[in-house]
Amino acid sequence: MADVMRDLHTGASIGLFWAMTRAFSLIGDPAGEVETTDDLVGLAHRFREQPVVRSRGGFLYSSDYEVCSTVLRSAAASADVPESRNLLETILIGPQLPPDRVDPLLDAIIAKDGDEHTRIRKLVQPAFTHRVMQSWREAAERVAEQLVDAFPRSGPVDLVRDWAAPLPMAVICEILGVPFTDRDTFTVWGNTLASGLDRARSIGHARQMDAAARDLTDYLAQLLDERRRKPADDLLSTLAAVEIDGDVLTDRDIIGTSSFLLIAGFETTVNLLGAGTRVLMEHPDQLAEVATQPDLIPALTEEALRYVSPVQYTFRMALADIELPGGGQLDERDTIVLLLAGANRDPAVFTDPDRFDIHRENARRHLALGFGVHHCLGAALARMEAEVAWRHLFARFPDTTSWEIAGEPIPQPGRMINGLRSLPVRLGAPVHA
Repeated sequence: MADVMRDLHTGASIGLFWAMTRAFSLIGDPAGEVETTDDLVGLAHRFREQPVVRSRGGFLYSSDYEVCSTVLRSAAASADVPESRNLLETILIGPQLPPDRVDPLLDAIIAKDGDEHTRIRKLVQPAFTHRVMQSWREAAERVAEQLVDAFPRSGPVDLVRDWAAPLPMAVICEILGVPFTDRDTFTVWGNTLASGLDRARSIGHARQMDAAARDLTDYLAQLLDERRRKPADDLLSTLAAVEIDGDVLTDRDIIGTSSFLLIAGFETTVNLLGAGTRVLMEHPDQLAEVATQPDLIPALTEEALRYVSPVQYTFRMALADIELPGGGQLDERDTIVLLLAGANRDPAVFTDPDRFDIHRENARRHLALGFGVHHCLGAALARMEAEVAWRHLFARFPDTTSWEIAGEPIPQPGRMINGLRSLPVRLGAPVHA
């Protein structure tokens, strides 16, 4: 009966959401326009005429860089699921998991606030030291080299399927200590959960996501139990052993953090590499320059993050009143949609913001990886993976005059995530080491 009621709630939530989206779009309401526009960046530019705009449904929207950065760094801005204030919002927010189930998103540090967020971040941070990151770089180097070695000797290659997607998944699996024989299954779970980061598109899709979340967290629980009994040189073992001032991470903390690292780490990197490479190929002069000057790859990474914005928008709910630049205010329990794709193109911060420029001096000011208290814990990992992947690709295929897109790129479904599902290209003859 519980599953039936959950399906009914899910169906009502999905149906009502899309019905309201269409209706709001017809009357020019931001809640509808964000979900239906084919040009989110253009819409964000229009929203910027005001620091904050309000939907008839109650949510606020902003693409103003100063507003977005202020909210992101505010300790009073919660990344947790908004509390429903009426029946309509209860239906729109959708059903929650039973309390005994670990949620890959809601049990992660990104959804924690206040003392709980501080506690988990303090305990998790030792697992992300420079020394640990160096060992992860070694794994990324090895995987990146294997991937470009395996490219077909003739004909096109799909840079998403054969390069951008398998690299972060393989690295994350190695970090977590997932056995090689289980990595294909892990990839399926990651792809399924990432496909609905904004929301499920049907009851069937919701069931697939629910099953993937359950299977993933059950798997990690079993793997964590093994690591507690027999530690290894991996992230699960490190998190299980950490103790600071007598405080330790619970199994729920560790499973939530690990599963979120899989989803967020995979999705950010694959879309940065896929969409970033496509943009770079559309600027052949810059492609040739960065391919012959590897020292420019970190700058390419930052400008691609700014320009592509792999996460297009995010939500925050005010736990208390938040003063905004320009004299505005978020009232307690207000929910605001922060259009990161717009903030990263704010002309008040980025000169000629719609121009892709690997020499942009302040590109690193982007908000693509968050900001402030909820800054992405895996930001350094995503940057490192992208830099390693591009360096190996340029080294193996340095003649960028031979590079060409060999078919129609296929975008990722959904609105929150910006990236490609497929990018067929021809790269010319490889240079072997």
